[in-house]
Amino acid sequence: MKNIYKFISIALAFLIAGCATPARVDQMTASGGLSRTVPKDSPLRGSIGIKDVTGGRETNPMWVSNVSSADFERALEDSLRTAGLLNTVPSSGRFQLIADLVRLDQPILGFDMTVTAAVHYSVVERSTGKEIYTRVIPTPFTATVSDAFVGATRLKIATEGTIKKNIEALIDELIKLQIQVSMN
Repeated sequence: MKNIYKFISIALAFLIAGCATPARVDQMTASGGLSRTVPKDSPLRGSIGIKDVTGGRETNPMWVSNVSSADFERALEDSLRTAGLLNTVPSSGRFQLIADLVRLDQPILGFDMTVTAAVHYSVVERSTGKEIYTRVIPTPFTATVSDAFVGATRLKIATEGTIKKNIEALIDELIKLQIQVSMN
């Protein structure tokens, strides 16, 4: 009888430790720094509002960690704000950002877990409807056993890392973007 309780205790410990939790916004937010700050003379500085963020999925605790559209949007907002791109009223702005998480490839098992996110981004000038930027950005990120021993945690780290890396790639491209805009 003692062995049954021991077995049940161990099984419950593994079950609890292996439950999936959603990706955290703070872990998906792009790092700041001088290399990710928009130049003062850029027409994009403080001019981007977020129009729509789609493609995310809620996390099922019994399955794998996912990224919800709402959490992805918050990570985008925080990242764009840090880079100096976000309008002070995020829902407005001279330019509108549309982001669609088109793919989130996650392994089921593994020691090293590589997750790849592919996001389709579009930036549209609000007054003219002219698309000034469109691209699908794929980014892989690998979490290893040294990052986390428990597989569900390792997968969550890789999922958060791929979204963060994806947002950083978007910001890098927007900062380098040479655009001509009409002055209204």
